[in-house]
Amino acid sequence: MRTLTHYIYHTIQAEQGCISFAQFMQLALYHPKWGYYNSENFTIGKQGDFTTAPELTPLFARCLAYQCLPIFNQLGHANILEFGAGTGRLAMDLLSALATYDALPAHYYIVEPNLMLQQQQQTFLQIHCPAHYARCQWLTQLPEQFSGVMLANEVLDALPVHCFQVQGRHLQERGVGIDLKVNLSTLDQNPFLWQLCAPLHPQLAEEGAALIEQYHLVEDYQSEICLQLSSFIQTAAKALTEGVMLLMDYGYGRAEYYHPQRQQGTLTCFHQHHYHHNPLLLPGQQDITAHVDFTRVIEAAVLADCTLIGYTSQAAFLLACGLIDFAEEEIKSLTPVAAFQLQQAIKLLTWPTEMGERVKVMALGKNIDLPLIGFSKQDRRREL
Repeated sequence: MRTLTHYIYHTIQAEQGCISFAQFMQLALYHPKWGYYNSENFTIGKQGDFTTAPELTPLFARCLAYQCLPIFNQLGHANILEFGAGTGRLAMDLLSALATYDALPAHYYIVEPNLMLQQQQQTFLQIHCPAHYARCQWLTQLPEQFSGVMLANEVLDALPVHCFQVQGRHLQERGVGIDLKVNLSTLDQNPFLWQLCAPLHPQLAEEGAALIEQYHLVEDYQSEICLQLSSFIQTAAKALTEGVMLLMDYGYGRAEYYHPQRQQGTLTCFHQHHYHHNPLLLPGQQDITAHVDFTRVIEAAVLADCTLIGYTSQAAFLLACGLIDFAEEEIKSLTPVAAFQLQQAIKLLTWPTEMGERVKVMALGKNIDLPLIGFSKQDRRREL
């Protein structure tokens, strides 16, 4: 039986025995038939391998709605575009919250290239959000022009990355090779292994050399560079004619990302709510992520005429947008068990050891001059 493992194995053979980890990650996550995100069993939340902030509580979306209001007022109209809507829960909760403010968007666009996920999101919103479903429109790629609020929650950390290692003060790419001792017919062991090689992409060699020099990276230091991140941001920024792009993801400014003490990089894998650091296992059956270099994000955005409005932690953003007040209001109508569950969700969203500090929020603006309340408690732009 042919599987994704077989496909990747033969791809590596065809490429003289080594491919970049970016190519491996692209196949593991996005192969149209066997990729993780295209799997029939893919889901988010308790039944999946990981959970995201919108799945924890509707109050996450309520805070986003509160932040959207002044943006809509400044623009004089309301439109939302969400990248990769997951289960559709954020769209449902955000539309419901905006309805309470009488500020529903004219259009809620969902950019979702995965047709299977599109169908799942459509079914979910038809059932759980019928009153606002007509406002939703699914796209497989960005429109040429968009005015309003763009949202990307835990999207950038799933972009494929190139991995590298410092050897003799030079950068070596950590590519993926095959273990010829493994019997491909039985696959009783993992057939993939890390393989050092000269950089397979010229941009990786150039940027890696600069990182080694600037941050004094030591022998055997390992990390990753997301070359796709710049093109993703520039494409989105060019499509944004007027409005704000809100990006929420695990990540750091570049100096912290490539800190000398962060010697093993940020690659993380999730399988049945357990995380580990071997992305070569179970291709197509586990999620693979890498933290976001937010300095790279703003560097790409300014080339497309965007400005940096704010950068802060998720905890600071949500608290500034009224999370505690919303929670106190909500708890009044909850049972003791439900109230406890909400309190636990808020801890996950805000505690430094959970999402609160590890997830950052960045706002990019174009043709709009507006201070955003979500960044009023904490300004971390200096970290970029």
